[in-house]
Amino acid sequence: MKSFRHRLPPLYSLLVFEAAARQQNFSRAARELHVSQAAVSQQVRALEAYLETALFRRAGRGVALTRQGEQLQERVNAALSYLVDAVQTVSAPQATLDLSLAANTAVSHLWLSPAMHAFWRRHPAASIHCRLVTSDHSSDLVADDIDIAILYDSPPRQDWVLVPLFEECLFPVAAPAYLDRHGRDLAGPEALFEHRLLDFERIEPNWVNWGRWFAAMGMEEAVPVREAVFNSYSLLLDAAEHGQGVALGTRHLVDARLAAGTLERLGQHQVSTGCHYWLACRRHRQGDPEVERFTAWLLGWNPLSAKRPGS
Repeated sequence: MKSFRHRLPPLYSLLVFEAAARQQNFSRAARELHVSQAAVSQQVRALEAYLETALFRRAGRGVALTRQGEQLQERVNAALSYLVDAVQTVSAPQATLDLSLAANTAVSHLWLSPAMHAFWRRHPAASIHCRLVTSDHSSDLVADDIDIAILYDSPPRQDWVLVPLFEECLFPVAAPAYLDRHGRDLAGPEALFEHRLLDFERIEPNWVNWGRWFAAMGMEEAVPVREAVFNSYSLLLDAAEHGQGVALGTRHLVDARLAAGTLERLGQHQVSTGCHYWLACRRHRQGDPEVERFTAWLLGWNPLSAKRPGS
């Protein structure tokens, strides 16, 4: 029986073919492989000569696979996947990176947890083990055992690197069924007094509730009649979804529910508070490739986007 070397074309030509077939463009394949376009063309021609068949045809500014090329791509991809699995099976396992993440309850539930789930789906082999800590007291979020935190309206901190994640913007939201009964028109913010307002109990003094929202709209003396007060923002939104009244929606935290249609904006009045949510990372964690990949994901993640960072 002949050795594999005598039964196969050069393996490098197959790797070049895989890149060119996936990119459908010789120039992009060349950039990926850090070689010239001429080198890619040469490897493809050599492989076609070995197989005595055309693998690509011109298609606009790129290339497309012929029927034989499609057949080869399917089998080469499968073979390379087996090789990767074989190498990983016998390779020394990567050390797992332990990270402690912290955020307040609302951000953890409505934003951070979905972002982490999306990260694992996109990077299933990432060697990161995350511990998620939730607390509505800002001092808990920067405890000594926390590596990465999402902080609200935070001042600079000596041992942390802070990057703005998103700005706070608040607007009234309610369930479609509630708006069907009470109407969607809102002549002005004072018209909200005709609605049942669901309010949020401030644990930290800088959090915004209905009273501060009305003040920002120029109604400093307004004292809303609150039918229900919640100490959990997630529960408050659940109550709004069930038609119990009008809640203050925070952009980025309610975007997914607006997109799903379980909540709708009531009118166009909104308040940009000037406060930010910050992504904070311990300085001594900076420079670790896995940490940088994870924090870059969080900075670029959009719960409404089908395209994720790095996809």
